[in-house]
Amino acid sequence: MTNISNDLEAIKKVLKEENVSLIELKKSFYNLRESLVKKASIEEINSTLLKIEKLASNFKKIEGLRAQLISKICLEERIQNKLESIIDYFSKNDYEIALLFSELVKNLKELVSEIDLLSNIISFQSNLNNFIYQILNPESITNSKTYSQKGSRLNKDLTSRSWRG
Repeated sequence: MTNISNDLEAIKKVLKEENVSLIELKKSFYNLRESLVKKASIEEINSTLLKIEKLASNFKKIEGLRAQLISKICLEERIQNKLESIIDYFSKNDYEIALLFSELVKNLKELVSEIDLLSNIISFQSNLNNFIYQILNPESITNSKTYSQKGSRLNKDLTSRSWRG
C-alpha cells in the first residue's frame, strides 16, 4: 500500500506543477495578445514567443510524467484511463487529487479560450490589413492597370468590375 501512497503523492505534486504551468502559459498568451494589440516591438513579441515555447516544452514534460503516473494507477487499480473514470475514482479515494484534476480541466479550458481569442485578433488584424491595402491600391481590386508604363491613361471600361454605390 505504501507504493500506491507514494504514487498518489507524486500525482498530487505533478498536478500542482501542471496547473502552475498552465496558468503561466495562459498569462504568456495574454501578454502576447496585449503586445499585438498595442503594436509592441518585434523584439518584445519574439521574447514573449520564446517564453511561450519554453513554458510549452516544460508543460509537455510534466504532462508526460502525469500520464505515466496515471497509467500506472489505472493498471494497478483496474480503472479505465479516461478522464471521467479517473476523476470518479479519485473523488472516492483522494478528493484532493480529484480537485486538482478539475482545476487542470478548468485551466486547460481557459488556456484554449485565450489562444482562440489571440487567433481571432490575429485574423482580424490580417483582414484589416488586406482591406486597407485594397483601399489604398485600387488596382489590386480590379487587377487592371489604369496607366501605361509611360504614364498615359489607359481607356478601359472598368464599370463591370468597379465598385458601385
